Amino acid sequence: MHLREGILKSLHDAPTAGHLGFAKTYDRIRRKFFWPGLYRSFRRYVSHCRECQRRKSPPQRPPGLLRPILPAEMPFAKIGIDLLGRFPLTTQGNRWIIVCTDYLIRFTVTKALPSGEAVEIAKFLVEDVILKHGSPREIISDRGRSFLSNLVKEVNNLFMTYHLLTTAYHPQTNGLTE
Repeated sequence: MHLREGILKSLHDAPTAGHLGFAKTYDRIRRKFFWPGLYRSFRRYVSHCRECQRRKSPPQRPPGLLRPILPAEMPFAKIGIDLLGRFPLTTQGNRWIIVCTDYLIRFTVTKALPSGEAVEIAKFLVEDVILKHGSPREIISDRGRSFLSNLVKEVNNLFMTYHLLTTAYHPQTNGLTE
């Protein structure tokens, strides 16, 4: 048994062997040696090799099916919001622009904001969107700090609005507003 482990070690762990992985190293071993259960022995040996486990790339899950954003049944039932900025300070003291786009009729509402904080976003949603166009069923936004605030969550709960968040670093999800 010790002879087999020595063979596996010399053809897999040695500096000249290079931890080539299972397929290449197994091919080298089976050309020179044979014993009953060689495949199983080597599979177990490689699976316990710390260096191979450390270098091994993490398993990748296959991408899932695309889930398209369907248009709403009526205007302002589904909206996308985004915050643009930080821009140079205007004479009115604003540095940010909030954009709200309706997913059905493509109507856009914008407003300049001084700081882009959650209080300003909540105020914009209530005064410039909900009171003028009605409460949306869905809001799509990125994962900006202001959009994830408790205040914005409370506004969404109050008006029974579902907040859909885009995938991080994938602004195409909210491309209509971006």
